[in-house]
Amino acid sequence: MYRRGAPWESGPRQALVELCEKGRITPENLSPGRAIDLGCGTGVDSVYLAGRGFDVVGVDFSEVAIGRARDAVAGASRAPRFVIADLLQLPDEAVSGPFDLLFDGGTVDDFPPNQRPEVASAISRLARSGSVFVMWCFYARTADLPRMSFQGPSRWGAPPIEPGEEVALFGDQWQIETYGPTDQGSACFVMVKT
Repeated sequence: MYRRGAPWESGPRQALVELCEKGRITPENLSPGRAIDLGCGTGVDSVYLAGRGFDVVGVDFSEVAIGRARDAVAGASRAPRFVIADLLQLPDEAVSGPFDLLFDGGTVDDFPPNQRPEVASAISRLARSGSVFVMWCFYARTADLPRMSFQGPSRWGAPPIEPGEEVALFGDQWQIETYGPTDQGSACFVMVKT
């Protein structure tokens, strides 16, 4: 899909922009300002965070997406570093934590539910006490979704994060705050590592 233009690549996530513009997420209050963009795709959120002053690593398993991300920042003075890697097998030499800010613009929910606890553990290992994790995801009861939809979540493909699943995955190591509404089939959570 990245070769033709993935439909989800439409600019930085609105929740991320709002959190930055409201001053909740800044390199100053998350010093020293190291950030990781998990499942960065073509890097739009990574570029946005770098522009806000973060030292950013964007990670994605798609070589095509990372190639496009690297091309987009060629020659930029403050560019993210992009790494081709699987979230569950991050190379220590390329992606070493801890990170002060972790951002997921729709990756955890791409994993099958039985793999999500392993994903949550991998994310938690990249953080330190006080790190902030912003997770945007499709969020709904699977049973309430249409069989197929190209406008939002559906039962086809990886199921969304079910209500309460965020607590089951992250509640033992993170303080979880819901950011914004959750009634449109998506949600954003702002978590602080305890």
